[in-house]
Amino acid sequence: MMVDKLRVRVYNVRFGDAILISVPDRAGRKTVMRHILIDVGNVLGGEGGDTSVFEPVIRDVRKVIGKRPLDLYVMSHEHMDHVKGLLYADKVLNLKLSIAYSWLTASAAPDYYERYPNAEAAKRSLTAVYDQIERFLRASPGAESTLMRAMRLNNNPRSTADCVEHLRGVASVKTSYVYRGCELEGTHPFKEAGFEIWAPEEDTSEYYGRFQPMALGLSAADGPGAKPALTTPIPPPGVDAGAFYNLVEARRRGYSDNLLAIDRAKNNTSLVFCLNWRGWRLLFPGDAEQRSWKTIWKRMGDGDPPFGGDAPPPPLHFIKVSHHGSHNGLPMPEMLDAIMPAASPDGRERYAVVSTCLDCYNNVPDDATLGRLRERCGVQSVLDLADDVFYFDVEFEG
Repeated sequence: MMVDKLRVRVYNVRFGDAILISVPDRAGRKTVMRHILIDVGNVLGGEGGDTSVFEPVIRDVRKVIGKRPLDLYVMSHEHMDHVKGLLYADKVLNLKLSIAYSWLTASAAPDYYERYPNAEAAKRSLTAVYDQIERFLRASPGAESTLMRAMRLNNNPRSTADCVEHLRGVASVKTSYVYRGCELEGTHPFKEAGFEIWAPEEDTSEYYGRFQPMALGLSAADGPGAKPALTTPIPPPGVDAGAFYNLVEARRRGYSDNLLAIDRAKNNTSLVFCLNWRGWRLLFPGDAEQRSWKTIWKRMGDGDPPFGGDAPPPPLHFIKVSHHGSHNGLPMPEMLDAIMPAASPDGRERYAVVSTCLDCYNNVPDDATLGRLRERCGVQSVLDLADDVFYFDVEFEG
């Protein structure tokens, strides 16, 4: 008799994520192979944003699922490097996926910001800061590095909104907006496999940090299509001119810190879920960063759902490395020791996978971060693939 195997297929989509999980799902004497697709996207700018990668990925997904619909699509969070692909495949490539159920992160619900005024205020502040940054860069295009441009495009709330609107309508059976503590019954067709939602919190306002003050020195744009211009402020009487202009320059440079804060806020709203199957535990954390990991760790300590008791949940056998191998993509040391200790408690092999691309973000992937993982488990990256290979597989025997 053939041994059932769960398979995680990690596609190389440059700087982005696309993961297909194939799960033997037993109900009584019958076992059905079910499939979960996570994300599909990459950044809008630079080498990391090549849209030619989407066609082979979507064609392979269609080949794997055959004539049945995809059982579950998961959107981890609202960033272009995670949401761009399905809209592009549908509208540009005419390759539509048939999907039964979908999970979108809680804040993607159409009425979400009506129900959560604190999150709405945080988002409004974020959008205002983003718009200021865009106006500044229109007035001084030479100020923007390639890396900053990729980050700005990846966080464009208007481009992302088009993709999220498309993803709200892809499921033929049910679209669910999930968060830690939500009810999962009826949101997917799985019978044997189980799920734990570790994050985000339903109210995402706690993931938004404070923005740095900016004084960008912009004149108002006059007339349709007019570009704003930089102005040169004059020091107030009695203020040292050198110190004043140093302050002006520092405030203008603050846009990069604020762009990073915007990026972090969206990453920390990522859907983090654990898949449980025949004793194996696999974690898919989107792009969760430190603020999200700290909240999860607190919920574990408090024994809040889906965690119970005084101890952390059983250790993991697999983790998708968050934020493409960034230094902030792993939990803090004490949490990592709990969920993936140095030695395997049950003697089973353990794995980490990295979907990333060089020269898109500073120091990503981070060698020290991957080194911490290699001390615990095998690490596989899309960077190790040959030029003519666009995915790798990790398998778990049932």
